Amino acid sequence: MIPYIEQLMLEKLSGCISDEDDAQLRQLLETVPELSEIYKGMQEQLSQPISQAYLSKLDEGVLWEENKHRFIPRKFKWWYAAASILLILGLGGSLFYYKQPSKKQLANNPTGIVLQLANGQQIDLSDTTQSMMKVGSAQLHVSSKSLQYNAANATADMPMNVLRVPAGKDYKLVLADGTEVWMNAKSEIRFPMAFNGKTREVTVSGEAYFSVKQDPTRPFIVHAGDVSVDVLGTAFNINTYSSVNPRIALASGKVVLKSKNSAQVVQLSPGYEAVYNQQFFSIDAFDKRNTLGWMEGKYYFRNATLKDLGDVINRWFDIDVVFENSAVSRIDLTGILTKQDGLNDFLDNLGKTTGIKHELKDGVLTFR
Repeated sequence: MIPYIEQLMLEKLSGCISDEDDAQLRQLLETVPELSEIYKGMQEQLSQPISQAYLSKLDEGVLWEENKHRFIPRKFKWWYAAASILLILGLGGSLFYYKQPSKKQLANNPTGIVLQLANGQQIDLSDTTQSMMKVGSAQLHVSSKSLQYNAANATADMPMNVLRVPAGKDYKLVLADGTEVWMNAKSEIRFPMAFNGKTREVTVSGEAYFSVKQDPTRPFIVHAGDVSVDVLGTAFNINTYSSVNPRIALASGKVVLKSKNSAQVVQLSPGYEAVYNQQFFSIDAFDKRNTLGWMEGKYYFRNATLKDLGDVINRWFDIDVVFENSAVSRIDLTGILTKQDGLNDFLDNLGKTTGIKHELKDGVLTFR
């Protein structure tokens, strides 16, 4: 963040911003959504009891010595509040929004992306040296990041395959009809080599984003537990990490939602998300960045619990996450976790900005 804008935000948070600067900051927040998100996150995190408790323990003299090099105060009475906030928020005053960490950390002992054929044969796609392989009548184009089916001469009765994406990985699948499926970590999809019937049907668990090839004569149906999603030409995200509350977010097109346990039929509009609670669907608008950020390797979280964050860390980095007490797991957080930047710096920043302690050892992350 630009230091001057950071300073305006800190003055606003400390309650000693001038009318002129306040007007300028308001204009910036109204015209630049990213800055508005950062400022809201700063407000929310600073209001947390753990931040307030940490602030109350800080020594004014130590704060000044440690932070005076970071800015030149324009109001003498402002420096203590700003320095305190800087120490709590850390790394450029942008709360939990850290950028360009220096260290990298990959997933611990990642397992391979596996394609299981109908005959039980398993093919590890993670490090395959083949760019093309033939399975029955289907031609497979393979890379470490994607798999594409071509089954132009497929027979009418095609067996089902299973593609499993483990923790620490993501993968793209292109089905025989041209439908594209982006799969998040710890996800699975069952699909045929070709679609030859009146419908095109697959089954998914975990999280996946579908861009469905339009074919009005053959509806595309996604099964996820007790829920089914009927589509024509549509782009949508389905998240079943919580098996009791699957979520379907529609980016474009139209889908019809049904469930085995309810007579309710829901037609979803773009920009809206349906959450199923085992009895009925509830509908609400969704934040595209928060819901689809995983496709860019980013997890945006606002007022998420540390337990929620731990679940993502487990999936993305293949690390077991434990909490020494339930109170720690319920702490609310706001920020961004970037997958490609790794975990070490993120955890260090978490400790600096919230006071939450952690230990990462032998593939187990413990929060205290």
